[in-house]
Amino acid sequence: MTPALSVVIPTWNGRELLERFLPSVVAEAERWAQAHGQGCEVVVSDDGSTDGTAAWLAEHCAEVRQTLSVRNQGFAPAANAGVAAAQAPVVVLLNNDLEMTPGGLDFVSPWFDDAEVFGVTFRGCDWPEKTFATGGKLGRWRKGHWETWRNFEAPTGPTFMLVGGFCAFRREVFLSLGGFDPIFAPYYSEDLDLSYRARKRGWKLVYDPRTVVLHELSSSVSRHRNAFYRAKVTERNRLLFHWRNLDRGSLLWHLAWAHLLLAHMLIKGNFAYHAGYAQALARLPQVWSHRALERAHWKLSDRDLEVSAPPVTNA
Repeated sequence: MTPALSVVIPTWNGRELLERFLPSVVAEAERWAQAHGQGCEVVVSDDGSTDGTAAWLAEHCAEVRQTLSVRNQGFAPAANAGVAAAQAPVVVLLNNDLEMTPGGLDFVSPWFDDAEVFGVTFRGCDWPEKTFATGGKLGRWRKGHWETWRNFEAPTGPTFMLVGGFCAFRREVFLSLGGFDPIFAPYYSEDLDLSYRARKRGWKLVYDPRTVVLHELSSSVSRHRNAFYRAKVTERNRLLFHWRNLDRGSLLWHLAWAHLLLAHMLIKGNFAYHAGYAQALARLPQVWSHRALERAHWKLSDRDLEVSAPPVTNA
């Protein structure tokens, strides 16, 4: 039976995390399949792990399908490989460091009855207090940059972006967008970039707080890289996102502010910004190629994409 939902989990040297959290995902997938009379598969995309992940999965979670990379490439390629291997029209993408709460998948499929919806993002709560951490995303244009400046916990409604660690989307549209772009490897901003490109093509993104995941914040990243490296990658990818996706007027305004920041960050001693800027410049040929291909698909302007306030509910 072809599954109606595919749950895809990218992982790299995350065996300990999978041992803790994967059972809840498998249990929820099995519960959903039984309740709805449709298939729900779980796919783990192993990004070149050297910690015995593949052997552990084969022994303890034989029902889970695996994709294997011979080397570590980063979140974007690992997620893309998992989505490519998935069989269902709707993919639920999850980090390897979160637990699914029972019943969460029940609210996913109905969103895709709306032909204009590309994806839905979930409500994320942090361990151990289970406090709200990430939900719907607001985005505003300020000083030449987009800021995903605030989360909102409720209500259901439009979101500026999907959170790559816990969201669902149409597999066919994801593939038509080229998936997460490997230019952002090893991590950060690939979900913002994908979301922005989808919305600029006219697709809708929504947030549903009824699907709740419990997340061990950044454990799959912070355990493997030092702070300067992560800051450098963050700055580089933030710049690449803007350079790739802004229309001409917005891009010129952004570049003016970005160059002012070179001096400002020098005074502050934030050399991660300069390191990230240099790495972004080295990727300019890829940026221009991307812009040339993407422009033909733009339906909305940059300013059309602002989500600066949570949706209003009727009390």
